[in-house]
Amino acid sequence: MKKSFVISQQYLLLPIKAQEETRQVAFYCEGKKVLEFAVPVSDCAAAGDKAGKQAYAFNYYAPIPMREWKGKEICIEGDVPKSFLEAIAFSEEMPDVAQKRPLIHFSANVGWLNDPNGLMYHDGVYHMFFQYNPCDTRWQNMSWGHAVSRDLLHWEQKETALLPDEDGPMYSGSAIVNEQGMLGLPEDAEILFYTCAGGSSEWSREKKYVQKIAYSTDGKTFRKREGCILEHITRENRDPKVYWHEGKKIYYMALFLEGYDYAIFNSRDLVHWEMTQRLSLPEARECPDLQKVPVEGGGYKWMFWGADGYYFLGDFDGSRFETDGVMHNAYQTMLPYAAQTFWGTDRVIMVPWMRTDNKGKVFTSVMGVPRQLSLVKKGDDFILRQKLADEFENSKERVLEQNLAGGEITHRQEKEAALEVKLYPQKGAGFEVNLYGTVLTMEPGSGRIVIEGIAERGGHIKGDTVLSSDKERPASEQISRERLAAQGVSLAGLDEEIPRPVWGKATKEEIKQFRKKVEQMPSWADAGVRVLETGADPVSISILTDGEVLEITVDDGLVSDAYETAADALCGEVKIKAQGEVKAEISQIA
Repeated sequence: MKKSFVISQQYLLLPIKAQEETRQVAFYCEGKKVLEFAVPVSDCAAAGDKAGKQAYAFNYYAPIPMREWKGKEICIEGDVPKSFLEAIAFSEEMPDVAQKRPLIHFSANVGWLNDPNGLMYHDGVYHMFFQYNPCDTRWQNMSWGHAVSRDLLHWEQKETALLPDEDGPMYSGSAIVNEQGMLGLPEDAEILFYTCAGGSSEWSREKKYVQKIAYSTDGKTFRKREGCILEHITRENRDPKVYWHEGKKIYYMALFLEGYDYAIFNSRDLVHWEMTQRLSLPEARECPDLQKVPVEGGGYKWMFWGADGYYFLGDFDGSRFETDGVMHNAYQTMLPYAAQTFWGTDRVIMVPWMRTDNKGKVFTSVMGVPRQLSLVKKGDDFILRQKLADEFENSKERVLEQNLAGGEITHRQEKEAALEVKLYPQKGAGFEVNLYGTVLTMEPGSGRIVIEGIAERGGHIKGDTVLSSDKERPASEQISRERLAAQGVSLAGLDEEIPRPVWGKATKEEIKQFRKKVEQMPSWADAGVRVLETGADPVSISILTDGEVLEITVDDGLVSDAYETAADALCGEVKIKAQGEVKAEISQIA
């Protein structure tokens, strides 16, 4: 089926029946294909009107920017029912979707969101681009969504910046301001570096992954520059992180290659790049970030960061990164992912993608609350501090403050808001917090917080757990029977001992059988329980709840992690019980 439209408004609205089987829908202008999306399509009609006309059944409208083709005729063609084409609408504004969602964790208006891209601060505005599929609540059709903020907490979604084309979907990358006046563009132009993932869509099936540039002179509309700045190197080389090295007066790029392999490149003009180093960082995969992080008390270290939150510290001269050889881990779960830092800030501010399911919603996944990074020296080692950004602290409104000595308090939150419960336990003290049905417990002297009421996939667990979806994880990172038993998860009916193959030496069949047995074990996910190791005698614990997102920060960011709760409450009852001396503060975030 096909239908033609004369484009007279800013957005074409595609009717989306989320999670259905996808079909290719192509857009043609003057006989040339200009857009193509894999769109979930339903063959089911909604109830008819009084005239007996059948309407198309769908969940939401996906806004497709049409600025480039305004005034022109667009033909839309695909294996879709006539009612789908008849349901297409137009609008000057992005449709407002009235749906309950987190208030300070950015979510796309509709559709799927993943990696933050192109984080940039320019003229008082924070820009956050992100991997985006407006046409479904699943991954597909990778584009660059765009949102802006002046306070890092409240974001406004703008027109999608980059849409898939004949060279491939728009994969992850970075952004800078053109301060050095490159590419014949003004010094205030905004430049995006992205991967064109050739071969990852039907339209681009004959192409390969390459690195390209887009730019904007108004901060709103972006043009793709012809050609690529890096040709295909190997497999899925992607995710260019570009920054300026002040000491060497040169641009550098960190690029993921494959496996645990990355490369570093240098350029003086942003167009011609020379590889200066190829390096391997165990456990660090894709979405690199190479950033100078201040050490509290003076000095700095360079940090090379991978998507899983594994990072390495060391020295970087603009061309080569020399690691100290120690692998660090920023998270205990796998909910935060692919974090990136901002260009143009005097602080090192990082935002991760939170891999929430948001069941029953027309959007999937959110971004984490921005955090300021610093390093704390402890002996010969350094600990990464992920402190909630100053803007978060400045937005808090205290609604309760009380010292508890073995007692309990109840707070009724009437206003919908993001809420922080902050606890200051004295040495040897413990607590229980019931936060809208999610229960967090720290037994005195345990050094860990047990969280009950987690969503089915709400905080995939790293380390001692089953990671059946990640086949590259070593056997040493499989589930611990002892930790399960400690959480009261039944082990009845299981073999007394599950043999664990030595990764790299076991046969494929041995590994297959091992995984099969492990997957039969109960997991914390089954029990809706997670455990956050805090270390001995934490001084302060911040519990931030915002809809279905829960972020815990220990000792001002020395330990932090995130979870998706089974509930998505923005108000309700909070109960706090203390074992020993505990100061409690409750604040809402405006």
